[in-house]
Amino acid sequence: MDKKKKIIIISVSVLIAIIIICVAIYFITRNVAEEANENKLAKMYNRMMENETYSINFKLDDNNQYTVSRKENVANIDTYSDGTHTADIIRDGNTMLLLYSTNRYYTYQNNELGLTQLSNMLDNIIQSQEPEKGEEEINGKKYRYEEYKGVSDFLMNTENTVSEEETNTRFYFDGDDLKYIRTIMGEESELVQVDTSYQVDDSIFEIPADFEEG
Repeated sequence: MDKKKKIIIISVSVLIAIIIICVAIYFITRNVAEEANENKLAKMYNRMMENETYSINFKLDDNNQYTVSRKENVANIDTYSDGTHTADIIRDGNTMLLLYSTNRYYTYQNNELGLTQLSNMLDNIIQSQEPEKGEEEINGKKYRYEEYKGVSDFLMNTENTVSEEETNTRFYFDGDDLKYIRTIMGEESELVQVDTSYQVDDSIFEIPADFEEG
C-alpha cells in the first residue's frame, strides 16, 4: 500500500471516529436535557396509576412510619405512630381499622377515603405548580430534587406548627426512584425516607385470623 492510500485510510478513520464521538455527545447531551426537564414526581404518579398497584413506605424512624399499599380497589395503610401499630384495610367500600395492641378491628361502613388518599394528594401537588429543581447531598450521595411551594402533606411530626405559605416540600430522586421527602418549615426541616415497590402481597388486604371484631 502506497503512502497516499495510507493517508486516505487514516483520514477516513479519523473522520468516522469524530462523527461517532459527535453523535454520542449529542445523544448524551439530549438525554441529560430531557432528564433535567422531566417531572419525576408526575412520572412516578403515572406509574402508580397505570396498574393501580403499589406499596410505598414513608419512614421518619423505626417508631414513626407508614406504608400505603394498593391493588386496584383494595388498600392497606399500615401505621406506626410513636410505636403504636394500627392499620386501615379498605375494601368493598368499607374501612376496617385494626388495632394490633388488642388484636381487634372496627368496621366503618361506606368509607373508602384511604383508597385514593395518597394518589389524590400527589395529583393535587403535581397539578398545582411547576416545581423548582436542583441537587442536594444526603448521607454522602447526591440526589436530584423537585421542590413544591406551600406543601406540607408529608409532614409526619404533627407537633410542628405549620404555615402552608412558609412550608415547602422537596422530593429527592435516584434516577426515577423516590428516596427521600424533606418538608421545610422556615429554618427547620423533617426528612422522611421512602421505599417504593410496584408488587403487593394480597394477604395484607385480609383481616388477620387472630383478630376479633370490636
